[in-house]
Amino acid sequence: MSDTALLPLGRIAGPDVERWLEALPAPVIGVAPDERVRFLNSAAADLLTGIGRGILGRRLDEIFGPDAPIISLARRALSGSTGFAEADVALMGPGFALGHASVAASPVGEHGYIALVITRQPRARHAPPLTGASAARTLAHEVRNPLAGIRAAAQLISRGDDPDAAALGKLICDEVDRIRRLTDQIDPMAGMAPPNFERFNIHEALERVRMLIGSSAPDVMIRERYDPSLPLVTGDLDQLIQAFLNIAKNAVEAVTGQPDGEVALVTSYRHGVRIRSGASGAARTQLEVQIIDNGPGVSPEIAERLFEAFATTKPNGMGLGLTVAADIIARHDGRIEVTSAPGRTAFRILLPLDTDERS
Repeated sequence: MSDTALLPLGRIAGPDVERWLEALPAPVIGVAPDERVRFLNSAAADLLTGIGRGILGRRLDEIFGPDAPIISLARRALSGSTGFAEADVALMGPGFALGHASVAASPVGEHGYIALVITRQPRARHAPPLTGASAARTLAHEVRNPLAGIRAAAQLISRGDDPDAAALGKLICDEVDRIRRLTDQIDPMAGMAPPNFERFNIHEALERVRMLIGSSAPDVMIRERYDPSLPLVTGDLDQLIQAFLNIAKNAVEAVTGQPDGEVALVTSYRHGVRIRSGASGAARTQLEVQIIDNGPGVSPEIAERLFEAFATTKPNGMGLGLTVAADIIARHDGRIEVTSAPGRTAFRILLPLDTDERS
């Protein structure tokens, strides 16, 4: 790397420009003509913390992947003297997904540098073609029809004398009710409705996930390592169950057939870790959930496209589970990251807390 790779942006565009960019509440990434990152303000450092080794000096395609929309936007700005902006840009790359944002790319100074200004906001709700709306209505209807029969059968099971069967019947009824609520939330014009926020213990969601994956994969060891003194989280319980379940199901499938197959559900309170969730919001402390398996690791074929729709190596898979999980976590102002190697794959979900006090 050249000696200029890590020069402060003030040496390129002037100290006043750098001070102005540093003071912005929105995340700002300064990019050189060689597409390497030369500057991060505090908000950008908060946003990108934890996604890998140091960001400064790295090329954009090393951080976000070669086909990332943010790179196309940056190259358009680098190739001329005009700024560009796009809404609903996916902020994701190898091993991480941070949701969507509006991104503006503008020239800075007189040396070909640009600044990428990121504004995180609720995703735009554009109406898809009528065929998409019809498909959503049809899907929701077709899902609801068998749910009624499944619930009725589960109620009959739960009325028996066997306590294990009764517990399983109740679990099925609870899960049917949750799926029904999710289908009721489907907006044919924009996909899943915004989260219905309430305060609850995150372990309530994880215990439901544990019961579901435990009943479907009895040969897999499910371990819980919970911090019992976690604060309450604010979110949509049904949607977060779905996000965790999608990740946990992948973990179970990865270890199925292994004699020592194991999935761990881990929670912790991240003291001192603060992440800015929005362009004008304050940095908030984080609650962490990890879902860890000891399987063979993520396939190299999809490692860099893990959160993209239809990225899968499963013969009968649609490749939507992790995409849905990432979208749900983004709707909660959270972030999802993954590290993987043979013998250990860990999905790390960070969710912001409204208070620094443990309760």
